[in-house]
Amino acid sequence: MVILGLALLGAVALVATKPKATPVQVKEKAWRVSVRFAEPKSWAPTLTLYGRIESLWSSRLTSGVTADVLGVSVLEGDDVAKGQLLVTLDDRDAGLMLAQREAELSEIEAKIRSEQIRHQADIESLVREKRLLELSSAELKRVTDLVQRKLGSHSALDASRQDEQRQALTVRAREQSIQAHEARLAELTAKRHRAEALRDRAKLDKDRTRIASPFTGRIAKVLVSPGKRVRSGDAVIQLYDTSAMVVRSQLPSRYVGDVRRALDKGEALQVNGEIDGHPLKAKLLRIAGEAGAGSGGIEALFAIEQGRLFQQGRFVRIDLTLPEQPGLIALPPESIYGADRVYRVGDDDRMHPLTVKRVGEVRDEENRSLVLIASDNVKPGERIVATQLPNAIDGLLVEAPGKSGDDVVRIVPDTDRSVSGNAR
Repeated sequence: MVILGLALLGAVALVATKPKATPVQVKEKAWRVSVRFAEPKSWAPTLTLYGRIESLWSSRLTSGVTADVLGVSVLEGDDVAKGQLLVTLDDRDAGLMLAQREAELSEIEAKIRSEQIRHQADIESLVREKRLLELSSAELKRVTDLVQRKLGSHSALDASRQDEQRQALTVRAREQSIQAHEARLAELTAKRHRAEALRDRAKLDKDRTRIASPFTGRIAKVLVSPGKRVRSGDAVIQLYDTSAMVVRSQLPSRYVGDVRRALDKGEALQVNGEIDGHPLKAKLLRIAGEAGAGSGGIEALFAIEQGRLFQQGRFVRIDLTLPEQPGLIALPPESIYGADRVYRVGDDDRMHPLTVKRVGEVRDEENRSLVLIASDNVKPGERIVATQLPNAIDGLLVEAPGKSGDDVVRIVPDTDRSVSGNAR
């Protein structure tokens, strides 16, 4: 009992003298972020586009006749002038056909001349034959009078009648020949036209044995070699017009309206890029007539200055400068969450989301890319978060330096980059 009592007293003493735990105070973590002041200004937005260089006029020349290739005067990549000889075909078959067609035409022309001579002779003969008919009629009348007076024979009367009828038939035949002259001449004229067409076709086939460039351009592919026999319609040369070079690029749907309004106003929208160290300058030519299925925009064509410096098929990155717009805010790309959301830092140092509209990009004086936004929800002077936080939510506590504006980096436009689309 004594031992149990001592143990109980010890347990009570231990419980009474145990240390008391101090309560743990949970402190909310503040995420350190950088901020930018919202400063609406007038900016000329730029869009970064990716496109392909091509020519408005790209031709695949084919053979117009069946012949052997005698010579090829160009190689791939050669610049050619309009009318320059590219491929020479064997013209012997075409020459023989041309000679045959010319002979047929000469034969028809000879027949036409013969018909004209015949017609003139018919006219002259008709006068004499009518005179002979008059004489036969007079002779018949005399013989008839003699027979009536019983001074002539009936056989002489019959002979006179036969002569008169025979001469009448001759006159009638001559008149029919004269009347049919126009029909015979029209038939021969039609044959001559057909012979001329066949002759011209043979000339064209002979000319087609010399394949020339239809415009000033560059050879893309040579598809034949000397000694090869080509048939009519076989491709021989592929070339494109270097004076009609364009960049075909897809314009995002959200910018199509701005671009179309600029075109309607007659504003020249410029693009700039670079290929192999050569600056690429172009202007918006037109918007394509149709949109591809499943595409996120509409293709636009940009006419290139000095297009002969570039090859068809090259891919290029270009910057399209849009018309200047007032009230735009330039922010670093890290400020944009998703496609249309930014966060402002309130007086309570907490993040609050704002919906904005992206209108393009611009570059600052250090050639850094900035995103231009427009929004009626962003007030001038507000602090905008310029740091990407993976756990960004409404009401998140942040540690934003420069609450008074001393430590906040302000965006300064590069006034010398007017061509690249910065603020003017």
